Amino acid sequence: MVTLTNLPPGSGLFVLLALFLTVATVWLLLRAIETLPNEINAQSFLILIIVIIPFVMVIYFGLATIICNEIVAGRPILPLELSLRKLVAATVTYIGLSAWVWLRWRKVGYLR
Repeated sequence: MVTLTNLPPGSGLFVLLALFLTVATVWLLLRAIETLPNEINAQSFLILIIVIIPFVMVIYFGLATIICNEIVAGRPILPLELSLRKLVAATVTYIGLSAWVWLRWRKVGYLR
């Protein structure tokens, strides 16, 4: 079991890489959506916030967790364990990304 005291060397890099890839993917999706100004409305905003951002986070952070577990145990440990530390990090990331998307859409003037 991976805890705060026995993290493998370099596992923090996988988490930072997952965070970077999540932000980059959401940014690219946001730029792609902004190229179609006639299709942008509150529904597309809610779909991005409720469906797309959590899906991207699950993919990247799930892969980072599986890779870190494989480094520690030599094989993937499934099912993955949820800890309070992982839930807090995921919640903070989700709230931060949602606020960033909301502020960007408000600044551009799509949400009124």
